[in-house]
Amino acid sequence: MLPPLSPSAAVPAPSIDLPARRRLLESMASRGSSEVAALTLPGLLAWVHGRSASTGPMLAWWAGFALFAVAMFVLRRRFKADLAVEGDAAALRWEPWFGRLALLNGLFWTAPIFLTMGEGSYEFKLLLYLVLCGVIASASAFLATVPGVFLRFLAGCFVPMAAAVPWVFPNRWPFLLIVTLLYGLLICRHAWGTQQFVRQQLALERERAALAEQYRLARDRAEQALAEKERFLSTASHDLRQPVHALGMLVDAALTRNADAGLTPVLQDVQRCARSLIDMFDALLDLSRIEAGTYAPAAVPVPLGDLFADVATVFGRDAQALGLRLRFHVPRRREAIVAGDPTLLRQIAFNLVQNALRYTPQGGVLVGARANGTRWRLEVWDTGTGVAPEDRNRIYSPFFRSASAEQSVQPAQAGRGHGLGLAVVARCAELMGAGFGFDSTPGRGSMFWVDLVAVPTHAPALARAVAPGDAGLRGRCLLVDDDPQIGAGWSALLAAWGVTARVARSAAEARACLDDGFMPDGILCDLRLGNERDGFALLQELMARCPQARGAMVSGEFDAPELVQAEEDGYLVFRKPLEPAELHAVLANWMPPARVSAYDPSNSPSP
Repeated sequence: MLPPLSPSAAVPAPSIDLPARRRLLESMASRGSSEVAALTLPGLLAWVHGRSASTGPMLAWWAGFALFAVAMFVLRRRFKADLAVEGDAAALRWEPWFGRLALLNGLFWTAPIFLTMGEGSYEFKLLLYLVLCGVIASASAFLATVPGVFLRFLAGCFVPMAAAVPWVFPNRWPFLLIVTLLYGLLICRHAWGTQQFVRQQLALERERAALAEQYRLARDRAEQALAEKERFLSTASHDLRQPVHALGMLVDAALTRNADAGLTPVLQDVQRCARSLIDMFDALLDLSRIEAGTYAPAAVPVPLGDLFADVATVFGRDAQALGLRLRFHVPRRREAIVAGDPTLLRQIAFNLVQNALRYTPQGGVLVGARANGTRWRLEVWDTGTGVAPEDRNRIYSPFFRSASAEQSVQPAQAGRGHGLGLAVVARCAELMGAGFGFDSTPGRGSMFWVDLVAVPTHAPALARAVAPGDAGLRGRCLLVDDDPQIGAGWSALLAAWGVTARVARSAAEARACLDDGFMPDGILCDLRLGNERDGFALLQELMARCPQARGAMVSGEFDAPELVQAEEDGYLVFRKPLEPAELHAVLANWMPPARVSAYDPSNSPSP
């Protein structure tokens, strides 16, 4: 093993770090041109010199040079082996040895100058110097990247070569010495340029590595922020769904018991608003999954009439406040039903209408459907400012806001847009494989469209609720939920249907209900009771005590492992907010029917 290198000799150049120096040494050591030249050129020089003088010294020099070449080959292999074991530390220890080998190599090349000083022809001496110039030029090409090694080779080869010019060429030495020195300066200048180029490349590599690290950190922060946003949305939606869930049940209970015909439309409007909130919560979570790339679009029949009713509910008052007319058109002879994802379709319609209202200072907006062969074209017309020719290729880009169009935005809409509406439309349409585009006349208005696959009218459309049938209910139901608003909503709704309900806010209260002799026909249990997710375990416990009962989980969460396990075990899992008609249909299967209907589905129309 080679002796350790002293600390002072191991300090690298400030601008070249240790891994870079290792790569430079490894690249230099991978070249075998020195050994090849040491085995071939000395033989040529010995043959040329032997034609006019004795060959003994030159042959001895050639033999020694060959042994030196073999030693360099062996040392290069040892260096590569040490690199594989020690890594960058081996480069620190080997760099001084490469410098010593370079010095010895340079002295070997200049040895013939002194061995043939008193003999040899003028032509041989010129050939020898030309060979040495070529060797120095070749060395500068691949040794200059490691300055310490190159300078030692130059000291061993060029310095003796230049110093010997007056004795080798006594009659022409001033001219040849100047030429030799100029050649040396040229070689040094070339080596310096090579070193600067290498340093610049290493600096660029470090910059790229720093940028890559910054990108990695930014990506990790973005992924962490996205995960935190997902957790926040999941938690916030669960908390927000609770009062909305209770509101929906209370409104349905009020509709069932209402005897005032004048109050029915008001309650129906409240019901539509509650359902609109439910849909918005669902869309919020779905859009989050779209952004995360985990959303799997569905392809179910969706009536455009229902979609337009949602648009009217959400944007009707906004259009009225802006002084605009919001109109709808659906063909009467053929029902407009398309195959698509309800959430994505809702986002498309909402964003197109919102965009139209924003950029329409006067007139109105028309939302319509037009049959186009095997497809339905959803169209949104406006009488706004239109799209400027220079903006047509950027209109669907994220965060793009037309400067000319912003000048015509109504004061009530100023500052509300972020340039994402049409980008969301494009993304949703791409996810469903739907075509999209627009036609516009600046100053007169625009028409944005989306082509959707038509569904035959005999195909069942996606219903908002399951029809509960024409029978009321009778029986007992145990409800386990820690939210008092939910409990009040459950009690009011089930009482309106003729069901005797008991509400428990904890596992202890649920067990106490059974201990008091209340034997339910159905058990509905929330997943989260307090701060613990023990709802599924409690449901299994209650079901074991009530073999005749049927049970289901009710939760505002979506991906909880307990809910997945419940579904795998064959339990029903309802997501909050729960559609009353869907619950009615399930309870109708769990309980014996009553003689008189206590629930009229006509009082709960879909928006």
